[in-house]
Amino acid sequence: MSSNPVITLQENASGFFDKIHAKHATQMECKKGCSKCCQTDISVFEIEADRISDWFASQSPEEQTRLLELWKTPHQESYCTFLYNDQCTVYEGRPLICRTQGLPLYVATENVLDYCPLNFKDGDPPKEDWLNLERMNTLLSFAATTTKKDQRIRLKKLKTKLLSTLK
Repeated sequence: MSSNPVITLQENASGFFDKIHAKHATQMECKKGCSKCCQTDISVFEIEADRISDWFASQSPEEQTRLLELWKTPHQESYCTFLYNDQCTVYEGRPLICRTQGLPLYVATENVLDYCPLNFKDGDPPKEDWLNLERMNTLLSFAATTTKKDQRIRLKKLKTKLLSTLK
């Protein structure tokens, strides 16, 4: 387990997604390569933006150059700034919200279960397969606050910052 609380949260969310997807594979359209929910420019906590930047910095110089060149190309405005050819170009460093898309997300304060309309068409999955969205958001907020990285940043702004490293 990582000492970085965001990486730990992301790994746990990805693991939960994999478990639920394996259990309900015939009921879930969401998977790597699906981009149907990526039609917005989201903001993330600075701590998650740093995670994407760190992931980018860990790539080989050739991969960094490839990504920077790709990110300079025209992009559909209404889609996530990192989505190209229906693929997430920061998939391994993607934010928590992206890792949980498609899961059955439970909002206890509103007693609401929400998930992608392409998933679970035969009915709600069992309660043990629901992700408590408020708990996850509380953990993310706590990680952001304790690291003093609790400002929000739009992914489009992060991409502009990364592009500024292009020589």
